[in-house]
Amino acid sequence: MGAQQQQETNGKEAEEGGVGKRRKVDTDVTMDLDILDCPVCFLPLRPPIFQCTVGHAICSSCRDKLRDKCYLCSLPTAYNRCRMVEKVVESIKLACSNSSHGCTARITYYQKEEHEKGCQHAPCFCPETGCSFSGPTKVLLEHFLGEHDWCYGEKDLRYGKTYRIKTLLGVLGPTVLMGNDGRLFLVNMTMESLGGVISVCCVEPHISGSRFKCRLALSCGEPSYSQTTEFLTSSTNLHDGFPKDCFLFLVPKVLLGDTGTNPAATVCVTLKPQ
Repeated sequence: MGAQQQQETNGKEAEEGGVGKRRKVDTDVTMDLDILDCPVCFLPLRPPIFQCTVGHAICSSCRDKLRDKCYLCSLPTAYNRCRMVEKVVESIKLACSNSSHGCTARITYYQKEEHEKGCQHAPCFCPETGCSFSGPTKVLLEHFLGEHDWCYGEKDLRYGKTYRIKTLLGVLGPTVLMGNDGRLFLVNMTMESLGGVISVCCVEPHISGSRFKCRLALSCGEPSYSQTTEFLTSSTNLHDGFPKDCFLFLVPKVLLGDTGTNPAATVCVTLKPQ
């Protein structure tokens, strides 16, 4: 066989996964993911990864604390980089736990927890008693309107613009607002001994510090009354129901009368990023 023919043969073998180069093949593998955790701190192994003389692998953080002795075999050792395990760790991709809610990401094992802490496909929950529904905010909105017949106050809310919520005063339960960026807000009214209590929260999968300022304005022609206040909204995924730390806007009972409603009163809401 000539040199040129041999070169062509080797090239063909490389392309087909022969002796020249192995092909990358995606396949389903069952394995115990615990072996990808550091045996000392039990956190996922991530490069750089080190091994003792016997071959026990540990993470770089634990290696800095155990420089002269292996935690597992207790033998004196000099830790060296374990590039084979690093390649294995880098090559294993997992589906996000929120794949059933629409996330298509494939993440390396040691980055999975970090990804899921910020995954926008993480579910929010229905706060109605006895309802176990959960899903992304867009699906949750459809559930609120279709299954529980909640009031739909605004579907394209623009931040900084004032909206009049016509049906809120005296109507118990939440009114749903959807921002033009897809954020979901709930304006909820309950009745207490002193009157109606209005609260506003932002529904999002990952609870964070408040990022929105809300302005509520109440006006009434009969009896003549007005009230305005500004506060920071609470952030919630509704897992434990409506948040207990919301600012409470009190509508005096005298405005609601015996029926608990007042057609002459209106509530306006303005939301804007903090």
